[in-house]
Amino acid sequence: MRWKVMLDFLRDIFSALSHAAGDGADKEEPAPAPDVPTVDTVTGWAGEPPYRYIDVSRYQSVIDWAKVKAAGYRGVMLKTVSTNHSLSSRPDGLYIDPTFERNYAGARAAGLDVGVYYYTYATSEAMADAELALVRQAVYGKELTMPLAVDVEENKLKPMSTLDLTNLTAYALEQVEKMGFYAQLYTYTHYSNMELDMGRLANRWDIWLADYTGKTPAVGYHYNAHQHTSKGRVPGISRNVDLNVTTLNYPRIIRKKGLTRLREGA
Repeated sequence: MRWKVMLDFLRDIFSALSHAAGDGADKEEPAPAPDVPTVDTVTGWAGEPPYRYIDVSRYQSVIDWAKVKAAGYRGVMLKTVSTNHSLSSRPDGLYIDPTFERNYAGARAAGLDVGVYYYTYATSEAMADAELALVRQAVYGKELTMPLAVDVEENKLKPMSTLDLTNLTAYALEQVEKMGFYAQLYTYTHYSNMELDMGRLANRWDIWLADYTGKTPAVGYHYNAHQHTSKGRVPGISRNVDLNVTTLNYPRIIRKKGLTRLREGA
């Protein structure tokens, strides 16, 4: 039992380190092991039928979207906004991912369902509003048939109390809903267990959970989407890429609810 506790502890530490630091998610990773899950095999996935999709940012560089589609992937979540002073001319460091426009056009032309996410560093509602204003700019005039996700995993947010971070996360998700989109929270297992009140958040919003253990995530809340590796290899993409599965038909739900475009006046 003590060994099991120690292994679980080390696994949590590894998971936390692998997800640390916003734009750090764009850093180059080592080549994947031979048994990395592909579009045809999803380790530990119990749901069916899985809807398989990817998420990308500037890290993946130029993508051949026709090859991604031909490989069996049905959708993509595109990075829109984050903070990086080396990529931004703004005092607050906010920027729109430089590959977003190209990726949106390419994915849509290939017939993929498209959603977006933004990586938050916000520690106040004012900071959250600034991030969301740039997200609005990025998605203006665009159709989304996948969710708009708030990515909450930044280590710099950890000094906040669980209550304060949960309140701010809820605030951001509420603003996404007011914009007229399908709001979703992205986070990873250890972070969600330690930093957020997931009972409250998962009771209201859709959860996209990152967990790379190769097993069904051990969490006490409901989630609909599972990011099961950050080291996937996909035709048309030269670098590692995140792979995701869900049993929800997001495009049908989103179209039915009329949540595909920025609400006028939002």
